[in-house]
Formats: sequence, structure tokens, C-alpha cells
Amino acid sequence: MAPVLRRALILALSVATGTGVFLADIATGSEISLSFLYLVPVALATWFLGRRAGLLLAGLSAAGWVAAYLETGHLYSAPHILYWNATVELATFCAVALALSRVRSGLDRERALARRLEQAYRLLDREQQQVGSLQRRLLPAEPPEIPGYAIAVHYATSARAGGDYYDFFPLPRGRLGILVADASGHGTPAAVVMAIMRALLHTAPDTLDSPEHALAALNTRLIGNLPPGSFATACYAALDPATGSIEYALGGHHPALLVRGADGSVESLTSPDGLPLGVWPAATFSSQSARLACGDTLLVFTDGLIEARSPEGALFGEDPVRRLLAAHRQAEPEDIQQRLLEALSAHAGRRPLEDDLTLVLIRSLRP
Repeated sequence: MAPVLRRALILALSVATGTGVFLADIATGSEISLSFLYLVPVALATWFLGRRAGLLLAGLSAAGWVAAYLETGHLYSAPHILYWNATVELATFCAVALALSRVRSGLDRERALARRLEQAYRLLDREQQQVGSLQRRLLPAEPPEIPGYAIAVHYATSARAGGDYYDFFPLPRGRLGILVADASGHGTPAAVVMAIMRALLHTAPDTLDSPEHALAALNTRLIGNLPPGSFATACYAALDPATGSIEYALGGHHPALLVRGADGSVESLTSPDGLPLGVWPAATFSSQSARLACGDTLLVFTDGLIEARSPEGALFGEDPVRRLLAAHRQAEPEDIQQRLLEALSAHAGRRPLEDDLTLVLIRSLRP
């Protein structure tokens, strides 16, 4: 329906309602209690047509009340009583019209603000989707194929974009560099830090041969290039597929877990030093070593795994991860990954993911 026609119909309805009240007022002998019904056309016109229409109906209603009084012939003992009552009626009708007008104006402003906020949210959400899409393009399209090894990766962000980062780097002598990092914060700011880290690593491939040197170089280059208050943690490992040896270093990151296929024992690949990256220029990092025997599985992860909370606020913790790794040490990396995600989902219930989550599992299949 056209707006002009709609307004005309509402105005006609308001006038018709006022006319009906006027006729009822005459029929009842101008009962004082019936005068309150004149508020119906006043409210109708004010709410749907605005303050001016409401004040117009207020004036017409007051005039109708006076006309009905004069028509019935029940005159007051003194003329000033009529004038006083007519003034009170008019003031009441106008007050109702003005009050409803203010209420309707406030609701209209709230609705307009809600629409603007919704539009801004949609725009922001669309931008975050684009940031998240660009971020995922910076990650490896798929894990590398290494003869004698099986690799599974899971990557999920708590928002459209996130700060987790994983990557694989070909190293001299046929080795493979494996990085899992976690930028502080969430969303777009964390994604920016992640993108900075990737750019710094891919523009300095000569620093990646040694884990301790790789983290030291990355730490030096991050300082001064990160937004204030930002930092990152990282676990960087160099795998020699020929021997299964792993050289690794930590930069404030949670230790990786190594489950032995032979007996199900789970080892933490810890480090005596290694502060978060991008904070202290003099931070030191040292390389440690381990070895993947046939059937062993390495799990490198971000703290979105162990810090996931239940509806009651309890952390998932590392113990369930260790038990699951031991119980399913013979399963394929994809199966172990799926069981971890199922256990995590059961723990969190309907609580949404509060932190980004990255899992990198590497199984040795060497005879």
C-alpha cells in the first residue's frame, strides 16, 4: 500500500472513531466518564500519523466533547465551569498526544539505530569473512607428502579470522620444518600478527635450518613490527625423515606431545628456555632433540585444545589428551585427530570455541 493512501486511511479511521465517540457521548447524555474514549482517536492518529495529526484530533475531540455537552442541554450552573472543563479536556488530549509522540519518536530512533548497527555489523562481518578467507589462503593448501610419514592437520578459528598459524618448510638435506604458532588475541588483530609472522618467515628462508636460530631471528624481526601489546608463541621443529630425528625449540609455546607406539607412553617435548616472541630482544632459545620411531605420533597444538572450557568453566586440560593419545596410538593420524575433536566437543557442550585451535599430527611409518 502506498504511504500516502495508508496515511489517508488511518486519518479517516481516526476521524470516524472520534465521530463514533461523539455520537455515543450525545446518546449517553454527555457522561463525563465517556470523555476518556476521545483518547482513542487521539492515540490512533498520534501513533500512526505523528504529533501534528494527534494534536489535530485532540482539538477535534475537545470540540466534540463541548458540542455533545451543549447538544444534551445539561448546562452547568455557571459558564466558567464549562470553560474550565473544556480546557482540562483539551489539555488532557494534547498531553496524551505529545506523550505518545515522544514515545513513538523514541522507538523510531531506537529502530533506526538498530538498523544502522545491524548494517554496520553486517559490513564488519563481511570484512572479517574476507580477512578470514585471505588468512586461510596464507596457510598450506594441504600437508606435504613425506615418504614414510602420515600428516594430519586441523585448523579452526573462534572468530571469522584468528591468530593461529601453521606452516611447513623444505629444509636442506631433505629435512622438513614444522611451525605451529599462536598470536595473542583473537579475530582480525591476531590475524594481522599471523600474517606478519608468515611474511617474515617466508622472506628469510636461510634462518629456518636450525630451530633455535629460526625463533631467535623471528623474535628479533617481530620486535618493533607488532601492534602494541601483541606477541606470539611458537613451536618450531625440524624433522629428518631419513632417521626420524626431531630438533625443536619453543618460544613460549606449550610443549608438543610424543606418544610411543610401542608402549603408549606420552612424552612432553619441553625446553629449558624460550620466551614468547616479539617482546624481549634478548630472549634466548635452545634446540632440543627427540626421535620418531616407527608407530610413534607427534602432536603439536595450540592452547585452544587444552584451554577449552566446559559449560561449568572447567578446562579440558592436558590429561585427557594424553589418555586419548595413548589409547589410540595405533590409529591413523586423521582418526586420532577426529577423536580429539569429539572429546573436545563433548567437554565443551554447547559452549562455543573461545580460542583458535590448531592440531598437527605426524606419524612415523618407517619400517
